[in-house]
Amino acid sequence: MLRNERHATLQNSAPPRITFLILAAVALVVLSATALAVTTAPALAQTAAGQLTETGAAAGIGGTSDLIQIIGRIINIFLGLLGVIFLVLMLYAGYLWMTSAGDPEKVKKAQNTIKNAIIGLVIIASAWAIVSFILNALISATQPGGGVSGIGAGFGGFQSGAGSLGGGIIESHLPQRDALNVPRNTPVIITFKKPIKLSSLIKDYDDKGTPGDLTDDTVTEGLNDDALKLFRTSEGVAGALATNKIRVRFTKDRKTFLFKQADCVPSGAGCLGSTTVNVGYTVELMGGKTGVLLENGDQAFGGLSGCPNGGAYCWNFETGTYLDLTPPKIVSVIPPAPPNQRSPYVRNIIVQVQFNEAVDPTAATGFVNQGQGFINLETHAGGGGNTSPLDGEYRISNQYRTVEFIPTDLCGRNSCGNDVYCLPGGANIDVLTHAASLDGTGPQAQFLQSGYDGVVDVVGNSLDGNGNDKAEGPGADDYAWAFGTSNEVNLVPPTLEETQPPHNPDDPGQSNIDPFAPVKARFDSILRSSTFNTDNASIDPLGESTDLADTFWWQTSQDLLTATNETVTKPEEPAVKSIGFLDHRMYASSTEYDPFLRSGIQNVYQNCFNPVSSPSCPIGPGGANCCQSQRQNGECVFRP
Repeated sequence: MLRNERHATLQNSAPPRITFLILAAVALVVLSATALAVTTAPALAQTAAGQLTETGAAAGIGGTSDLIQIIGRIINIFLGLLGVIFLVLMLYAGYLWMTSAGDPEKVKKAQNTIKNAIIGLVIIASAWAIVSFILNALISATQPGGGVSGIGAGFGGFQSGAGSLGGGIIESHLPQRDALNVPRNTPVIITFKKPIKLSSLIKDYDDKGTPGDLTDDTVTEGLNDDALKLFRTSEGVAGALATNKIRVRFTKDRKTFLFKQADCVPSGAGCLGSTTVNVGYTVELMGGKTGVLLENGDQAFGGLSGCPNGGAYCWNFETGTYLDLTPPKIVSVIPPAPPNQRSPYVRNIIVQVQFNEAVDPTAATGFVNQGQGFINLETHAGGGGNTSPLDGEYRISNQYRTVEFIPTDLCGRNSCGNDVYCLPGGANIDVLTHAASLDGTGPQAQFLQSGYDGVVDVVGNSLDGNGNDKAEGPGADDYAWAFGTSNEVNLVPPTLEETQPPHNPDDPGQSNIDPFAPVKARFDSILRSSTFNTDNASIDPLGESTDLADTFWWQTSQDLLTATNETVTKPEEPAVKSIGFLDHRMYASSTEYDPFLRSGIQNVYQNCFNPVSSPSCPIGPGGANCCQSQRQNGECVFRP
């Protein structure tokens, strides 16, 4: 019997030891899960940061630690503390059970401790799950068309393939990603970094094998709906607009394409959206051999296919219930017209016109060759309109708000080895920006067989050149100014005055950065807008995990500033410098990002920024500066 009693005692004492080990393992698993929740909570919290930052500012919680970050830290600490408490309770209960020696009271106490700890943990976990569900639902409801998750978002709500904007083939597009309250008569506009094969976006278009010569083309305007799909997000791709529902136009360089509903009229009939409720839309660009192709026939997106319908790049926006009937205005012209006399400017200055809103790129860009070609903007030397327009290119940038004229007179190279083009020296220069002919009383312009005959905004409202808030058409709304040039050149490169986040060599991995705040770079002079692009200004998400590969996007824009760093809003305010912006996908939690400003950035005198490196002159030994593609210690000099 003693053997049997001893055996019975082992049976009674063995379960507490085994139970203790099981309880310890369960507690460790729960603690690990809690730690996982702690690490993922910031990403969830940051998704709502845009909605809560203003609340934090109003409450006096600003700077680098906004309200959502503070709330996230409190939640993290609380969850971590609960995990520790649960672990302690489970270990304590296991200890009581293991040392009970068969005492029913001690066993019952241990069991009650375990039961109460588990009940408390379940209640807390349920509360956290409910709050997470509600927060996700609120975030989704505030995103266009159900948010990015509505089109098959990847890890953390980040869309696969989104990296094509900035880091890939796409330079910019309108409406922008997740734009809200977009006017119903707004077209979709996409700018690629390389010329696109026209037939890949326009059905049955034939360039006759000479893509650079548009004069012999068989012209069509219908969308190739195999390459681009535009549909209400709620309806899915089955409701995508067909070929005959979208008219496609493009710029002469074959890089920018405008897609407008063919049935959309000034009254609003046939336009996107609804007059009563906001409507979410999805745009999906398709890859592969039947998708968007480069002019040489290569696939524009390579093998990307991360969108819900197999597309390579997609985004959402949401239309409001209204139409845009406000004509565009001119904010600034460079060089500005002197108030009383034609004071001479150096001849390597770029002519620049900045508008208060995006303008139609097909009506504001083009080429002039031997005085013939594009006429919606004109630049003349000596005699105003009585002389032939200067040869050159009118180029659009800055989210379609800035147009620049680059002449063809090659007059030298800058310190980075790039070509510099000059206006005629010692001349009087006259610049004229035409308003378009009105369709009836306006503000909509007539769309003629050759397109618009003046500058219009992206919905077709004609230029308000005299600034009286009315579109009055050619003559009354043409905007003209004049200046003189000398035979001198300006060789001073642009320099940085300030960056946000600030550059701090002692703390390169700065923490507590607003995950939605744009990177800002203020320069001491006016930039040549078209050079502040996504190739020359970028953000490297070098610290992101492979789960986020090809989800990080960025785009560039800039504003003109006065000497006191106020934003220029009208031509009478003297612009003296530029501030550049890099908008981007929200940062991931606890991840390092590196902004880059490269030497391809130029000011309006075509001098390159801080020439420490260039594609042909990488950082390395031989000197701090990169001059004419050669490294040297001394300062770079202009070599004609």
